[in-house]
Amino acid sequence: MYRFMKFLDTLEHYELVRLKQGMEKGNIDIEKTIQQKIKEHEKKHAKSCTTCSNAIDSYNTNNYTVIFGPGDFRKKASFCGLDCLEYFLIKLKQMKTDAGKTEFSSISQGDDKNAEKTE
Repeated sequence: MYRFMKFLDTLEHYELVRLKQGMEKGNIDIEKTIQQKIKEHEKKHAKSCTTCSNAIDSYNTNNYTVIFGPGDFRKKASFCGLDCLEYFLIKLKQMKTDAGKTEFSSISQGDDKNAEKTE
């Protein structure tokens, strides 16, 4: 949002007025434009592998990109091959199980004997 505000600060008064008029008349569909930009970003591969940091050739068919996370906070990771993707998924799974164990052990060490594991 900060960059958008900076962009608006660079516009002259007449440009702001024309932008507003275009939006009101329906000539400028900001929502559609933003959705197109999001799709463009999602299609792009990263330039380096998330696991091993090797350069990724965007024209190679052995590249993989995973988009994960909650809907409002998506993350994207690109990999140069199946081995790096598999390593990433194993480590991610270990992190999730370790986080669950840590959370459960910290709760069970407390005075409340009726504490349950929360996720």
